[in-house]
Amino acid sequence: MLGKSTVVDLTHAVGDSPMSSERPRSEGAGDEERRHPSGGIVVRDLGTRFTASGGVQTARLTVDQIPSRELLVVAVMVNVAAKVAQSADYHVTLEDLRTWERQNGRIPKQSAVLLNTGWSRWWSEPTRYVNQDAQGVARVPGFSSAAVAFLAGERQVRGLGLDAFFPDGPSAEISPPRGSPGVWQLENLVNLDRLPAKGAKLVVAPLRIEATKAPARVIAILP
Repeated sequence: MLGKSTVVDLTHAVGDSPMSSERPRSEGAGDEERRHPSGGIVVRDLGTRFTASGGVQTARLTVDQIPSRELLVVAVMVNVAAKVAQSADYHVTLEDLRTWERQNGRIPKQSAVLLNTGWSRWWSEPTRYVNQDAQGVARVPGFSSAAVAFLAGERQVRGLGLDAFFPDGPSAEISPPRGSPGVWQLENLVNLDRLPAKGAKLVVAPLRIEATKAPARVIAILP
């Protein structure tokens, strides 16, 4: 069915293997909570994660409410790894997106925009991956508010994703404008450096649960 297409798994594994103790962990609640020896915050291993809708929304969807058709999308890959190497908490700007469009054409409606930040290289170093400063703010790359407003409002994308995580609280930069269509998010991706700037197709498969977040398997099919 796929012919000679290349398939790339963009997913970090979640499990009980010995390596799991060395993975970054995200804030959460439940019986599996514990304090990571390198951090001090209560965390749990969630691997690659899907969020049904991000930012300020009138009503937040849960994962099970998203139609399966909306989880099969064309991928746009924006490479900001060089800029992140110079500034760990670099947030992609509107000009970055304009530059991408000048080189590759208009960002397609209902696509997913993925950021290759190079951050996944720190996955096996939890403290470096979370990268908290003295005030407990995570200094990690992401999308600026202006970039999200442009993508959600003017380009009407379906999803956003990156190879880092979307912080909560004072670290959060992502904030789609009120009343904009729900835009789902993917975080903690890997292998984004293997994707072309355009032309890949994504198969996004989160657990179908009645919650706003879920672990997900994400597969890219390259042209």
